[in-house]
Amino acid sequence: MFRSLRFWAAATVGILLIVLFLLVTDLSEVADAFREASYWYVAPAIVVLFLSFFLRCYRLSILMRPVVAISPRRLFSYSIIGYMANNLLPARAGELVRAYVLGERERVSIMGTLGTIAVERLFDGCVLVLMLFTAGAIVGFGDSRLQAIAIAAASLFSVSLVVFYWLTFREERAHRVAEFLLERFPGKLAERLRPHVRSIVGALRSVHDWRSVILVSLFSILGWTVEAGAYAIVGLAFGIKVSFAHYVLLLAAANLSIIVPTFFGGTGPFEWAAKLVMVNAGLAGGLAAAYAIVAHAVVVAPATIVGLVLLWIFGIPIARLANIRNDSTEEHRPVTL
Repeated sequence: MFRSLRFWAAATVGILLIVLFLLVTDLSEVADAFREASYWYVAPAIVVLFLSFFLRCYRLSILMRPVVAISPRRLFSYSIIGYMANNLLPARAGELVRAYVLGERERVSIMGTLGTIAVERLFDGCVLVLMLFTAGAIVGFGDSRLQAIAIAAASLFSVSLVVFYWLTFREERAHRVAEFLLERFPGKLAERLRPHVRSIVGALRSVHDWRSVILVSLFSILGWTVEAGAYAIVGLAFGIKVSFAHYVLLLAAANLSIIVPTFFGGTGPFEWAAKLVMVNAGLAGGLAAAYAIVAHAVVVAPATIVGLVLLWIFGIPIARLANIRNDSTEEHRPVTL
């Protein structure tokens, strides 16, 4: 991992944003805000956060139908492991870890699961953009940098959504595109991937009927809205009095900002975006910074700890995570479709 260019690029981006965050923050004000906060609110915030995770497992179970029928309850552990790995590994490698662990334990196609996760992330981005513009219309963006995030994210996910549906609308077209891409991969990798094209295409086409689209969109909106509730509870710990729309704006801006490849769960861009929203909501810089740090800790720490415990229960050494990228293209088990 430490020899990876992506690791060092992610680390560099994260460190630069952390340094910028600290340079424009009065640390004495942050310390005062920490001392005055009531941390009794952290526990209910974590409960609400995990509820949002579970709602997203309902969405994942819908998306997984072309690959395997699996309940949200069974998916919950794998999702938490994925969140843990995303928090510890750069470049959102947790998605690969989640697919690998789920595939190994449930005897399903790892590549098909990765296709499902790609659709999940596309809907996440589209819903977050919708929430960003909705909240911005209610309380105002208040800053050109937030507007820049909104425009960039809307452009990215609008184009991605159109391209995705155009490529996958017809199954034969999706197979032609897959074959076109495989021909440009290194020979051995292409041969490893070719047997799994059917499961990947099936997963990508999981949202091609209106019932699935409605259910996936609904659980996406519910999951993210409930997570915004966790942010609002953390706000109570600091005595912050802003509207719920501000927390929705913060949620959307912070999570869209961590599309930038960083490390440790998006540390750097998350704090920067969260503080920006709170300062524009009228908070002092030190209080906004303290809130951003605690809110991110509430999102990152519990999922990381629970994910590591689950990894231990499943008997998977954490050192193995670094080798999952190589293992995931070789599926030695029968694949359930």
